[in-house]
Amino acid sequence: MNKTGMELNCQEALEKLLGKKILDVKFKTYNNDCWRLHIDTDKGEMVMTFCKDWSCPAVEYRKPKIEDE
Repeated sequence: MNKTGMELNCQEALEKLLGKKILDVKFKTYNNDCWRLHIDTDKGEMVMTFCKDWSCPAVEYRKPKIEDE
């Protein structure tokens, strides 16, 4: 079974979580059509935005927050 370009992009985005330690997960809704999943890892944060009409979530990567010592 061949994956489409969109499926490969989605797969590659999720594979970026491999090898990372997940520290926290938050789920937030914005309206009836879209929601966000915030995944905090030891290497930074991944934010996945899902909308009903989208075939794949939009993925944003954020650098780790620097904590004051």
